Amino acid sequence: MNSKNESYVDEKGRIRWHVNDEIALRLQELYTYLIMIDYPEGHITRYPRLAHIISRHSESVADLVEQDRLIEEIGGVGDIVATIITEYLQTGTCAKIKEYAGDIPESVAELVPIPGLGGKTIKRLYEDIEVDSLASLRSAIDEGKLKGFKGIGKKTLEKIEEYLDANL
Repeated sequence: MNSKNESYVDEKGRIRWHVNDEIALRLQELYTYLIMIDYPEGHITRYPRLAHIISRHSESVADLVEQDRLIEEIGGVGDIVATIITEYLQTGTCAKIKEYAGDIPESVAELVPIPGLGGKTIKRLYEDIEVDSLASLRSAIDEGKLKGFKGIGKKTLEKIEEYLDANL
């Protein structure tokens, strides 16, 4: 994880951290898996918000964990989220994600970073047309299965196709 503990400047001139982006993505994945297993939404709405806060935090979350400052520095991070983040930083994985993913293919996580796709849309894609990876999403588009799909309009479809072109 240390190689990812480097900063960069985003398009708005803000200092950002690769490790923070990675942790934010893991929290988004956890949120998506929880949505997919019908976990009560009231209990999980904090994950996307925390992902956003963490991705834009001015310090490296890895440094905060190392200095035992995570919970105090980032509002909304409690013991459970701190444990998830610490475990991820130490091991590169998270037992909670694996636990909640259950029988859902790990490849579903490939869909999480796609602009315009949220947890609920990913769940519908998976349940309704068996999209569980970037490759199956590309096939669904090629077969016309996303035309008229609830939650995916023309602009979102364009964003998805741009992402697939860059990442497949």
